[in-house]
Amino acid sequence: MPGKRFFDYFRKNTVRKVLAAVFCASLIRLLAGFLVYILAAGHGSTVRKVYSEGIFPVITAPMKFLASLVPFSVGETLVLIAAFAVLGGLLFCTVRSVVLAVRKKKAVKGFLRLLVLVLITAMLVGGNFFVYGGLNYRSLTFKEVSGLETRESSLDELEALCLYLGRKATEARSALATDENGVVSDSRSESELFSLSPDGFAAASSEFSCLSGYLVQPKPALFSEIMSYEQIAGIFPIVYTESIVNTNSPSYDTPFTACHELAHQLGFAQEDEANFIGYLASISNPDPLYVYSGYYNGYSYAMNMLYSYDKDKWAAVWSDPDIDADGISRDMRNANAIWDAYKKKAPVVSQVSEAVNDTYLKANDIPDGTHSYGRMVDLMIVYYSKVIAGE
Repeated sequence: MPGKRFFDYFRKNTVRKVLAAVFCASLIRLLAGFLVYILAAGHGSTVRKVYSEGIFPVITAPMKFLASLVPFSVGETLVLIAAFAVLGGLLFCTVRSVVLAVRKKKAVKGFLRLLVLVLITAMLVGGNFFVYGGLNYRSLTFKEVSGLETRESSLDELEALCLYLGRKATEARSALATDENGVVSDSRSESELFSLSPDGFAAASSEFSCLSGYLVQPKPALFSEIMSYEQIAGIFPIVYTESIVNTNSPSYDTPFTACHELAHQLGFAQEDEANFIGYLASISNPDPLYVYSGYYNGYSYAMNMLYSYDKDKWAAVWSDPDIDADGISRDMRNANAIWDAYKKKAPVVSQVSEAVNDTYLKANDIPDGTHSYGRMVDLMIVYYSKVIAGE
């Protein structure tokens, strides 16, 4: 029987016994994590108290500390090593099988070893998802923890939000340098910019205590070109708790993305809420580029929503004399041109990436999929009405 042969393979020497032990431990860890994930549904308060605020910060701190010791992405490096190891193992086993076939010897064992190692790797990655952050999808959301409960709002409130954000973006933009095309530019390296990202959280935590915690600055992505084809600005690979940002994004976009990815380090998994936290952390940062990045992105999200509901109100906001529509639109066109260039080169890749991301979000109880990103505007409206307007 094939199953019996599979397990008999491990009983003959120490190396195989070790492989068997690691295989079983990885499988048990994966199944246990999946079971806890399923049972945690509907118990957000418990998950928040026990895991998000208790276990998660403790078990991820060593990984974040190790990542902070090097300037490159540890997670992406591990992916590279794993890929080369699997490809190298496959090549070795293929060559070895050919040699053994020529010598008329059995060539199954080499491929069996490789299969076991691949399965162990897959189970370790899957287990890491549940241990190092996947449970945060079952936790209380930021709006539940902070008290900023979203509600139905009027178009007048949305229009007022757009006016406010546009004027604040204009004010922030006036303090920044621009290039020969009139687009905001910054001469600092990505690492210099990313090193400032935790500063905004320190300021924002005085208003929302849940935004305090141990944060490690994001890393420039080694695979920025691949991420660009996939239309991805940043990632937080839960299997290794490290924030990674695409370096092909414009300088005025990356601070907001960096803060978005840092929000995941604090245990907030929902993408729309990570956007709002990224907005808060950006506008709370003492660095002018961060401030503009927050207001610029907030304005973009809000205006897109306003345009979909009332084009006349959108036009009225866009033509407001206190909003630098020309300058902001230059930045928007520049950003769109960058992303569109990659999308046109490989449209299928971007479509597949969008579908995968959408499926991933829905699998983690975000039924709107990628459309949930727009709910950031609902949080901004509530924040605007309660905090900024003093209502």
